[in-house]
Amino acid sequence: MASYLDGLSERDLRTLAAITAGDADELAEELQLRPWAIHDLLSDADVIDGVMGRHAHPANLVSPFLLFAVMVHAAAAELRSATYVNDWTGPQSRLPVFDVEPLQEFVEDPGRIFFLVRLLDSFALPTQPLVPADPMDIHQLALWVDDALPSQRATVLCRLGDLSLFMSGILPDATGSQTLTPLEAEKLGTTVDLTPEEVLGLIDHGSISPGLDALESLGTRWYESALDAGAGPMVVGDVASRFRSARRVLNHVSDRYLYELECPWAGAA
Repeated sequence: MASYLDGLSERDLRTLAAITAGDADELAEELQLRPWAIHDLLSDADVIDGVMGRHAHPANLVSPFLLFAVMVHAAAAELRSATYVNDWTGPQSRLPVFDVEPLQEFVEDPGRIFFLVRLLDSFALPTQPLVPADPMDIHQLALWVDDALPSQRATVLCRLGDLSLFMSGILPDATGSQTLTPLEAEKLGTTVDLTPEEVLGLIDHGSISPGLDALESLGTRWYESALDAGAGPMVVGDVASRFRSARRVLNHVSDRYLYELECPWAGAA
């Protein structure tokens, strides 16, 4: 089972130890014995300020994994006491929305927070693609659901869920107002056996966020199908049932932290 310690580099541990006036080896040992302690550490105001508030770009000081972990934990801490959030209403447009309970419920589970951290980290640096398709092109990737090897199909479905969550959560200005064409909706819908009525539901010209709506619907079904096929931990199904909340949490992370950093990692901004 993956853990925060698996993603932290030696430099990350030294940085965290320096911020907390501790020893890197002792910190690593403590996190091995008490892995849940990482949540308090990453939510600590001194750690957030120590990583995000430095004069040098954080990417020059810590790994993308630690930076994303601090961002998500900082956003979660804000959401727990928030009375409203700024929701996406169009490119470069946000309006305050008081429906924050679903977001607060989402970030109360450490497993869901870790899921978002790993999701962001997976898009930060180029990796070997699962199939010969552009890893940021949801239409290309979807073509491989039926053509992939049986052992790869579930993984491709899970990655489609990841991509839809990343695109809607981190890149809403680029995806939110884009309406799928009927052909695109049909091709994407066939990957999870959507009915003709469900396919039509992916195309809503009356919505202010047709792209987000379609990605939420498809992402939910891709995660559910991946889990049914045996890909990924149970948290995949947990996130699938809260896909919109996950998307809105990531919108908050990107608006509050990610966009301000001018991140150098591929796909991270």
